[in-house]
Amino acid sequence: MSQPTVLRTIVGMPAYNESKYIGSLILQARQYADEVIVVDDGSSDRTATIAELAGVTVVRHGENRGYGAAIQSILSEARKRQPDVLVIMDADAQHDPGEIPSLVRAVKEGSDLVVGSRQIGRENIPAYRKIGQKVLTGLTGVLSKEKLSDTECGFRAYSRKAIAILNPKEKGMAISAEIISEAFAHGLKVTEI
Repeated sequence: MSQPTVLRTIVGMPAYNESKYIGSLILQARQYADEVIVVDDGSSDRTATIAELAGVTVVRHGENRGYGAAIQSILSEARKRQPDVLVIMDADAQHDPGEIPSLVRAVKEGSDLVVGSRQIGRENIPAYRKIGQKVLTGLTGVLSKEKLSDTECGFRAYSRKAIAILNPKEKGMAISAEIISEAFAHGLKVTEI
């Protein structure tokens, strides 16, 4: 009987002033990854120092350039390392590192971009964010011609193919929608779990 294929996985975390959560999240994510990369987007707290003490790769932006710029840096680092799977998760404890294997499994089963959905557990999301998510999800659905329930969720997994192809330009939060639209435009298989 053949051994199950183990995919080389990198977890990337965009972080801005997340010293409260970053250490714990890194320790949890490390059990599912071959490498963890934190992009410190100009934090004024100890985010980068804590990440370095936790023994992960830290890419520092000298100033706050925005969420999209941090995602671009993670994708750039992943292209250099060529993992089988890149998982990106927020560093604010919004995502459960215990769900990383589910995203990796979806890539292993043939998806190129796996988007985590926050629809389960919506009672924990403030009303103003729910409204914003609905509007952005609707607009992204119009652009991509596909129905996803949560296009703005930052908990995502990318296949090796997606890492090589996707080249987003947005510097801010609009990068989430841009990546989905670009994935569909390139014919990548997009899955939501």
